Amino acid sequence: MAVLRRKLSIMLALALLLSALWSLPGYAVGPEDYEPAVPQVLEPAHLYAQAAVLLDGVSGRVLLTKNPRERMYPASTTKIMTVMLALESGIALDTPIIVPQQAAQIPQDSTLVPVFPGDQMPFGDLLYGCMLASGNDAANAVAVLVGGTVDAFVERMNRRAAELGCADTHFVNPHGYHDPDHYTTALDLARITQAALENEDFRRIASTERYTFTIRRDGEDITPTRANTNLLLNDESRYYYANCIGVKTGTHSMAGNCFVGASEKDGVRMVAVALNCAEDSQRFTDVIRMMNYGYTRYDAMTMEQLFAAAGDRIGTLQISNAINSDPQQGVLSLRIARVSNPEYTRMVAADVEGAMDEAVDDFISRTTMTITHNMTAPVSEGEIMGSLRYVGQSGEVINALLIASRSIKEQPPRMNLTDMFPFLKYFQDLRVQVLLLLMAVIGLLLAIAAAARSGIRQRERAKIYQVRRRQELHAERAENKRRRDRARRHREAVRRDRREKWERHLSDDRDYDFVYDDEDDFDDDEYDDFDDDYDDFDEDY
Repeated sequence: MAVLRRKLSIMLALALLLSALWSLPGYAVGPEDYEPAVPQVLEPAHLYAQAAVLLDGVSGRVLLTKNPRERMYPASTTKIMTVMLALESGIALDTPIIVPQQAAQIPQDSTLVPVFPGDQMPFGDLLYGCMLASGNDAANAVAVLVGGTVDAFVERMNRRAAELGCADTHFVNPHGYHDPDHYTTALDLARITQAALENEDFRRIASTERYTFTIRRDGEDITPTRANTNLLLNDESRYYYANCIGVKTGTHSMAGNCFVGASEKDGVRMVAVALNCAEDSQRFTDVIRMMNYGYTRYDAMTMEQLFAAAGDRIGTLQISNAINSDPQQGVLSLRIARVSNPEYTRMVAADVEGAMDEAVDDFISRTTMTITHNMTAPVSEGEIMGSLRYVGQSGEVINALLIASRSIKEQPPRMNLTDMFPFLKYFQDLRVQVLLLLMAVIGLLLAIAAAARSGIRQRERAKIYQVRRRQELHAERAENKRRRDRARRHREAVRRDRREKWERHLSDDRDYDFVYDDEDDFDDDEYDDFDDDYDDFDEDY
């Protein structure tokens, strides 16, 4: 029993010892515990900065924070607001300006471009002086040129911060030199930077690694060159970050080492803020860690995946003449192949509802399809149906081929006259059709000629018939005349004979009945009727 109690006592002592060791500072999670090989694992304690924020530079979604609302001194990161207001003022970058006297009214230990009162240069050179050389003299000059006075410009800065919802920000000067009342927060500074990056000129200035100024001073032209204090833009620096697009460093004893960085990759923009780092390198390390972590919060979608996600909204065709037994009734799904940039990916937020739908909508709006196939069966799997052109968010143009995802058989041909009478296919030849047309024209001309000849013959026959008819009528008339003459002579003879008999009767004075046997055979009325009919016929003719 005593042995058991002794063992329990030893185990309890060991547990207390381990607990005490774990509670020592050396065993707490710190920046040194960060594993670059596992960028998706990033805790606030892995950052050197006293305050830090990572947000999506387009949507404004906050991805990581460390004391985001703690009031901090921004140092020269203040110039992000200064340059944004200068660009929003409407003054063209190539406008010639003269540096005002107020440019020299800065603390003696200020960083300088340098520019001096009376210097002549383009207005845009002052903005490059603010962002690259971090010149307080350039910031003061911008404030006077835009706002009329430094104080008036600072009022604008505070109003603009309020418009952006930066409730914990207050500016006292345009350059960020220390003042107890000049403060902001990591979250507010990230919001200001997000707004500034919406301006194309700001992005161009903030992402410039080296710039040569054009200054006219005391009658001479000088062209000093200044490098950007942002080491993420310097390809010779160990902190070079290929996707970096700016923006600004800041340093003084009270603010520590500060840095606001931004990057773009596959359509996603990151804004990272690190304030009050103990060492110069730590601010760059923190920002790189945050941006690498931020991209792990997104899924990389290839062109093939984006096209497949768009589905039948753009990826289908209706094929005609498909066989009736086709399971999809001729609907053909397309795929893309031979992508001009197979490494391209589009980042889509992995844990945001509706993010995929928004990405697909954006993909479709940037895509143009050209169909070169006649969309008639048969179609073979892998057959080229057309092409696709996509313009990425960065302006990159990506081309691909549209291919068929499956084969579609054609509808069997229907029986027609050509199948029944194969010789008819020869009539489909254009030369045969022309020959038949010529033959038809010739046949029509021959028919017209034959009809003309037939008409001539008929007219000649009619003339001959009329001549013969007149001859026949003439002969008939002559014959009738002869008959009439004979009848007249016969009638006269009969009358003469009757008179003679009557006269003899009278002379003989005898009383007897005289009957002429031929009285009924020869009737004067019949003769007269015959004579009249002949006359009527002669008149009609």
